[in-house]
Amino acid sequence: MSLAVLNELEIFLIALVILFCLGFVMALNLIKIYRRNSAYIPHWQIALAAASSAFAFIAMLFIVCLQFELLPQEMHSSVLRIALTAVALMGINGATYGYRLRQLTAIPKQTKNTLIQEQLLLQSVSQSQQNLALKEKVVETKRKHLKSQMNPHFLFNVLTGVQHLLQNAESERASRVFHRFRRLLMLGFMSQEHILGPLSQEIEHVNQYVDLERIRLDRPITFVWNIHKDVLPELTPCPLFILQPLVENAIWHGLADQAIANPEVQIQIRWINEDLEINVCDNGSGLSKASDPHRQKHRSRGTAIVRERLTLLRHRGTLKIQEGLEEHPFPCGVTARLSFPLWVLEPAWNQREQRQAS
Repeated sequence: MSLAVLNELEIFLIALVILFCLGFVMALNLIKIYRRNSAYIPHWQIALAAASSAFAFIAMLFIVCLQFELLPQEMHSSVLRIALTAVALMGINGATYGYRLRQLTAIPKQTKNTLIQEQLLLQSVSQSQQNLALKEKVVETKRKHLKSQMNPHFLFNVLTGVQHLLQNAESERASRVFHRFRRLLMLGFMSQEHILGPLSQEIEHVNQYVDLERIRLDRPITFVWNIHKDVLPELTPCPLFILQPLVENAIWHGLADQAIANPEVQIQIRWINEDLEINVCDNGSGLSKASDPHRQKHRSRGTAIVRERLTLLRHRGTLKIQEGLEEHPFPCGVTARLSFPLWVLEPAWNQREQRQAS
């Protein structure tokens, strides 16, 4: 074998060793990336890396065999073709490997954009939560404002009644009015921060109010609770201070006519499907005979405040003022019907019940 041939084989051998090492490293990197995420590396590229490394290894073996004259001289051209094929495959593998690396280096930019979008989304969600919290505070302020709107007229009525009793030298009755009025104020102060409470608390508040009115009134008014057996007042949630304006309307406007015999107010509480229904019924003259414009205006103002309070609750209730209903317990009169959805869905009520249970 001539010196020129040996130099040529040695050059091919050195080149193939270098290419084989590079191809082997590229194949290992591609396999590692493929195992982490097969979507980044196609199958054909793994096959190309394996084939180019195999051709380079075979060509290296053939050249070594030629140098040690283990192969016949006639195979010299075939070995050179195999070596050239290995070099070509290595070149193609290197090009595809470089292209794949460029794609992979572009992933951090995409990831950065994705992170920026996620950060903007989180900021948007945080802003939405802050807006909801602010909206809830506004609603809470409106609730308290409407709650306080009911007090001035009620205070005026009580103080006017006490003044009337004192002018008539009925100091004992005036003292009892003050006692009941003090108890009623205590109930209001203890529940000032609560929008919902047990139905039993609302019943107690109305009873205290009725006891106060009985002392002020010149004639007795029968007051009856008709609570269905499937309603558990201690466990049933209800908006607080929602019935007193309706009972006040029934007493001072529905039963204002002195010609009404045996005046009576009846409160019916029952479940209708999944709604809690409360009816405040009186046996008065009814809406059609309420000819006093001042009384009509006041009645509409009281019911307007109640309706606005209902719209500010988390689960809105409804109020209807009706007469001539078939289920009305009296031959005549008006029914103020409150209807509330299933209040156990109220988050504030559930949290309170869980704290009490724990």
